[in-house]
Amino acid sequence: MAERADRTVTRNNLIQVATRLLHEQGRAAVTTRAVAHAAGVQAPTIYRLFGDKDGLLDAVAEHVLSSYVDAKSTIAESADPVGDLKVGWEMNINFGLANPELFGLLITPGRAMRSPAAASGVDVLSRRVRRVAEAGRLRVSEQRAIQMIQSAGTGAVITLLS
Repeated sequence: MAERADRTVTRNNLIQVATRLLHEQGRAAVTTRAVAHAAGVQAPTIYRLFGDKDGLLDAVAEHVLSSYVDAKSTIAESADPVGDLKVGWEMNINFGLANPELFGLLITPGRAMRSPAAASGVDVLSRRVRRVAEAGRLRVSEQRAIQMIQSAGTGAVITLLS
């Protein structure tokens, strides 16, 4: 049991270190050697825990996105579903602008598709869109609205970052 706890502590420390390096210095700074050195472990530890650098980056993306989605999902609903959707939009844009390197990871084809946190984020958006539909304010299907909002949000962040 202690070995499992140590493994979890080491894994979490590596994720925190890689997150900090990504945020402060960009994706190029997140090398297995740099992360291992900053975390005070040997590089093979990363391979044992994450498989490879991409596995570590997936864990970083999942960690940060999960924290963001948790915060976003706790915002109380108001009587205005369109206003609530707008608040979610603004949060999404601000998240992308505050985390450009991480945003770049998240929009890598395939990465978001295998992310439980991304799926939770879609659930939050789906609930907001459903409320707009229930209020009679949606002119397309809920699924179409979700796809359009996701695409427009990604495009807006990419445009603003460039």
